[in-house]
Amino acid sequence: MENSIKEKAEQLFESGDVEELYQLIEPFIKANDPDALFLYSSFSLERLNESDDDFEKRSIELLKGASEGGLADASYRLGVLYLYGDLASEKDQKSAYYFEKAIAQGHSHSKFTYGFNLYYGTDQTVQNKPRGLQLLKEAAEEGIKLAEDELKIIYSSNPF
Repeated sequence: MENSIKEKAEQLFESGDVEELYQLIEPFIKANDPDALFLYSSFSLERLNESDDDFEKRSIELLKGASEGGLADASYRLGVLYLYGDLASEKDQKSAYYFEKAIAQGHSHSKFTYGFNLYYGTDQTVQNKPRGLQLLKEAAEEGIKLAEDELKIIYSSNPF
């Protein structure tokens, strides 16, 4: 999707005009454009009468398509959904897979989120302090303020 269409689509999304937005991006959805898939994963059309479950299933499939198409934001969102279980039940392997994919796609905030979870360990993430610390450092170097703040906490309580 070219930038002018993307900008128009984002304006329509922000204004809540999802019918016009859908009409604009429908050809791109059919062409499996990652940006269009990502946008369509975020809203439902009233005329479709989708149940919450149907919307969630469609949203996950669209996000997977956008992630496979190289969209780092889609990979990150899937990592978060699988980690925190908002839409998915298979948390462990899939959250790590999508965070690693987002990191490989250049998503700095994924380095913070995944690094944090690796450093501290969670129910869904096996603790790996060295890898977590490395990702937090990289995120901080890339301008993620939350990572900078977390490193200050880590260093103040665990001088290396």
